[in-house]
Amino acid sequence: MNYIITGNIYPSPLIKNFKNKENYIVMSENELKNSDIVFSDDDKIYCPDETSVPFLKGKISDKRWNELEIIKNKNQCRILLKDLYPDFFFTTVKLDDLSNAHLPEGKSYIVKPQKGFFGVGVRKIDNKNDLKKISDDIRQEILNNTGHFSDDIFTQNDFIIEEYIEGEEYSFDLFYDNNGIPVFTSMCRHPESKHPEYFHLLYYISKEIYDKYYKQAVIIFTEFNKTLHLKNVPIHAEFKANNGKLMPIEFNVPRFGGFGLGDLPFYAFGENPYAHFFNGTAPDWENIFEKNKDKYFGWVLCYNGKNADLDNEVPNYDKLKNDLGKVLFLDRVDYKNNPVFAIAFIEMNTKEEINRVLSIDFDDYFDTKTLF
Repeated sequence: MNYIITGNIYPSPLIKNFKNKENYIVMSENELKNSDIVFSDDDKIYCPDETSVPFLKGKISDKRWNELEIIKNKNQCRILLKDLYPDFFFTTVKLDDLSNAHLPEGKSYIVKPQKGFFGVGVRKIDNKNDLKKISDDIRQEILNNTGHFSDDIFTQNDFIIEEYIEGEEYSFDLFYDNNGIPVFTSMCRHPESKHPEYFHLLYYISKEIYDKYYKQAVIIFTEFNKTLHLKNVPIHAEFKANNGKLMPIEFNVPRFGGFGLGDLPFYAFGENPYAHFFNGTAPDWENIFEKNKDKYFGWVLCYNGKNADLDNEVPNYDKLKNDLGKVLFLDRVDYKNNPVFAIAFIEMNTKEEINRVLSIDFDDYFDTKTLF
């Protein structure tokens, strides 16, 4: 049986479409929590949101749960990847002991929770920083953002320090099929926004990315699975590219890119990533990019303006669509209960066009309410 456990963040229209299909069960995390269901090792499970994952505990086999735990834990992941990156520095630390950490000179580092989400508790550090102040700041940020989350979602005291990786950021969505072979459903570049408040603003997919990094990604995930022997597990993986070499940042399971990022191949090429996962099929990337070799397809996360007055201003969707250019699909989001007001999928003809999106200031798309 195929299962989708919906969460509380973004209900992708593509995922909703599975609700009434034969051999699919779509349920909320509360429905799962209150059920007596026990998944078999042959069942395929997809969880779009991080908050749904802990409810799988006790409902899947210990082996499957251990696999998820290892992948989500950044330190365990680094250990599995050590043969591919033998010179990469990383070490574990308790947040309470961060101020006593001794780091090799001459490098910058990243300190982050061993399990976390959305950049909470992540800091760039070096030997010149006041690590006591940084640990206090992190602890306060955790209190402000994680609330009731358990260590299954967010490790509040178990952290990892690893060397800072320079380079451009990329993401890959993939799953291991029934034979443990990695099947890629998306590959994106994540360029930096002009406005840091809109960190996840743009991801885009193009032939250039495929040509440069696809074969390397296949090697990485083939090697990664030689120990775990994963089957039927979806992964959203984040990397930085340093001198042409992909360096992993973190892996997320059992899902593809969040907030609809996983949907991008569908609006770009008609390739449904969720159908590929459940059916065990693979996109023909060589043919897809031959047909779209001069196109750039983007996912745009349209944040609430950093200075927008949400009580007295409303999003101007018409202006947004007009300024974005060729919009393949635009999904309005409940901006009163989310940090964003829309998700847009766009098509451009050049890298220069797609990169212009990085200058957007979403304050420009909130207008004072008109009273009639």
